[in-house]
Amino acid sequence: MSALAFDGGQLVGAAIALDPPETGEGYIEQVAVHRDHRNQGIARLLLLHAFRAFHRQGRRTCTLGTHSETGALTLYLRVGMRVRHSSTVCRKSLGVV
Repeated sequence: MSALAFDGGQLVGAAIALDPPETGEGYIEQVAVHRDHRNQGIARLLLLHAFRAFHRQGRRTCTLGTHSETGALTLYLRVGMRVRHSSTVCRKSLGVV
């Protein structure tokens, strides 16, 4: 269910899709597109390929996780995904206390 994108013979993108049987849904581990090939719709096509492959296998939902710093949330929302939950990570510098 994973998908690869090529430009000529060069690998320019990948969607690594997993099918964990215990969850009943598809899971996309990672979507990556080479910096020089971004904003051309490649990630969108990789995701749609994975969604179709999961659907053919009987999966009716697909999940992935993202960090807000990647800028990919807009893409995921555009392909029909919805935020299930979000989290906040806190940090404290532990210099001299």
